[in-house]
Amino acid sequence: MGEIYACGIYVLSYFSHRGVGYGICQRLLINLCEDTAEDSLPQSLATPGDRIPCEFTASKGLTLIMACRSAERAVTAKENLLKHLDEHISKQKNNQSASINRMLEFRRNLKVDLLSLDLANTTKTFEFCEEVTHRYPYVSHAIFNAGYAPWIGINWPRAVLAVITDYMEAVTNGETFRTQKVGITSKEGYGMTFQSNVLGHFILARHLRPLMVKSPWPARVIWTSSLVSGHALDRIDWDDLQLLKTANSYGASKYQIQLITHYLDMESATSGTNKTPIRHLISHPGVTSTSIFLDYLNFVTAFLMNLAFYVARLFGSQDHPISWINGAIAATHLALVPSQLLNRPEEPVLYGSRATRFGKPYVGRSEIYRYSENADNAQLLVGRCDALYNELKRKRRGKSNGA
Repeated sequence: MGEIYACGIYVLSYFSHRGVGYGICQRLLINLCEDTAEDSLPQSLATPGDRIPCEFTASKGLTLIMACRSAERAVTAKENLLKHLDEHISKQKNNQSASINRMLEFRRNLKVDLLSLDLANTTKTFEFCEEVTHRYPYVSHAIFNAGYAPWIGINWPRAVLAVITDYMEAVTNGETFRTQKVGITSKEGYGMTFQSNVLGHFILARHLRPLMVKSPWPARVIWTSSLVSGHALDRIDWDDLQLLKTANSYGASKYQIQLITHYLDMESATSGTNKTPIRHLISHPGVTSTSIFLDYLNFVTAFLMNLAFYVARLFGSQDHPISWINGAIAATHLALVPSQLLNRPEEPVLYGSRATRFGKPYVGRSEIYRYSENADNAQLLVGRCDALYNELKRKRRGKSNGA
């Protein structure tokens, strides 16, 4: 697999050729090639405290494991990502930056690997975990930012009414007029939204845990939620684990992620088996213009949607980072900020990407919506996901023995 760096960072990130996942990879490379990673600095509204060195930025190398569904698009994305980094380094070289030697060393030691992963297929998800375990000595960071949404379009009369009656809510949430299919299942028979957004990531977290424990630093797993999650809470049927009956399975899956992540963080902190507990942290990108919904719009409506986002931000909304790379700041901040500045595991919080009126990105922090009344459901969700995970492991082991 090539040279292993003694103090190298191994980051696992699921990405698409466009969107917040790609923005996360961009921000990570730019930050880690600098003497001081900007995204590692304290954020007054999220991680207040003294400015202290980031334990990761002393690393001379990075192996970025980019998980993807489409190999062809992944190759193009990798080329664009490295081109973006090379242009940044070239610009700093022309400006006679004092840190240029570090940048060039980081670029030489950078390794970007593309691995196939389909979270809607448990066999391929387990195969991905086994490949990662075979190829790498440890994983220091895992960023779970893949997302599937069963949207089928917009109820335009409702959309117009929402914009007229509450403009900010309409362009921030939108779940009252975005229509979703109900009851979609994967080829394996699981709820498609649940499997893609929750179960697939849960399998990764559990199956890669032994590799994360080997990290020189306490490993971090960063799960991605959404601003719309709280709006789905009233529609969640806690007996409908796989979200086959809910009309807002996307938002419900994102709330499930919040509960599961917080539970796993506490579980890891109180477990006596881990000398260095794995942190499980929640981020969300705010409102961004990504392909997850743009595919349902035409050129004109996509332009109007983006215009509406900019108008909302201009009039004071902090929840509209809009661009991919701005929407990625919460995830990269959680990946790089010194561990002393992170929340305590018992605190049910999530971190969100925000932006000023003129587009400067920053990170905010808030409590998980109505967590206290849903703490028991967090334990219920993890228990059921563990049952599915263990059942799938047994079946997989049985097939291996049978072969």
